[in-house]
Amino acid sequence: MEKDELNRNEDPVSCGSPDPSPPPHKPGTVADPSVPHSVEPFTLSQELVDIGSGANGSGTGSERFSTLSPPKIVSFQAEESILYISEDEAKDAFVQFATNKCCYRTAPAKHMVVRSLAVMNTYRYWLQTFTESRSTLPASEPYRGGFVDSPEVAVPPELWDVAVDPPPLFADCEMHLPVPHTYRVQGCPSCSGAGWAPCGTCGGRGTRTCIFCGGSGRCTNGDDISSHCLHCNGSGRIRCFSCHGEGRVPCARCDTKGLLLFHSELSITWKNSVAEYVVDKNQGFPLSRFQEVTGKELFSEEHDLVTPLSFPQPIARGAESCIALHQMQVSEETRILRQKHGIELIPLTKIEYEWKGKAYSYYVFGNEKQVYAEDYPGKCCCAIM
Repeated sequence: MEKDELNRNEDPVSCGSPDPSPPPHKPGTVADPSVPHSVEPFTLSQELVDIGSGANGSGTGSERFSTLSPPKIVSFQAEESILYISEDEAKDAFVQFATNKCCYRTAPAKHMVVRSLAVMNTYRYWLQTFTESRSTLPASEPYRGGFVDSPEVAVPPELWDVAVDPPPLFADCEMHLPVPHTYRVQGCPSCSGAGWAPCGTCGGRGTRTCIFCGGSGRCTNGDDISSHCLHCNGSGRIRCFSCHGEGRVPCARCDTKGLLLFHSELSITWKNSVAEYVVDKNQGFPLSRFQEVTGKELFSEEHDLVTPLSFPQPIARGAESCIALHQMQVSEETRILRQKHGIELIPLTKIEYEWKGKAYSYYVFGNEKQVYAEDYPGKCCCAIM
């Protein structure tokens, strides 16, 4: 069983500013689907090469895909079978684990009898892909006169021709800015160019039903005697306070100008996506727990585009899957700016122990020596519930 996690991102923040330097132009994208359980060696399709080459207007960069080098050979020492924890360290971690649980008794952890320590170290491959996505949306503001930077002044730039200052690598961010030479003046559709809109409270009449007499023009006192309503002077209607009796209100969209200045707004999103692949050796340990810890780094590198690795299976297959998924979504609106990846050896030890004549086990994992013990014998009633 294989495990990966894609697109672990924080909420983007607004940042960056226009900059005269040319924008990054190399294509790519990120992907959300999970790594398949069985993946064939990745071969770049001609369609992706065409997209990366700018055939569809997405810019240059075919060399980044068409010249991907063969799998990189990663040298490492065979540390998979090394025991990274002693019996005393395993005991100390177990006692700390029980101490931190409010409903766990510490006696089993302190007085157990260790029978064996089994090495179950595994590998984790991780990939980070930093992308830039661009799109345009219509925007408008009240037109107050003055110069209009219309397409007649100059040809509007293409999507990727607008130069901006990108944020730090591998940091989520958003930016919104107007596209030059896309401005035009049109009548306000909300008020049909009048600058005013009918009052929504009174329906444009300037008056509304009297709230004191309910529109009857007469009021009843405590003795059930009907009299002339003094608030509306017997008319049953009072002045509308929303429009001050005018029956209309200023158009909020054009600010009574009647004209709007339309333009295209460029929306840019920088996103860092993470894919992980952990080798599952069917050891009864939940792979999701590996997210809590770090491992020993065996290899890491950073490039415009990373390439597959020549590494023992199945980690090499998982790396190919992650890389392929992050590259296969290249589009006219999304490009890869930078990638980095690496391999970690995650320490995992299974401890078999005995308590009151019964056999139990627990796991110690990661550099942080975290503990996973599903069948801890010293649970209180509230912990069992």
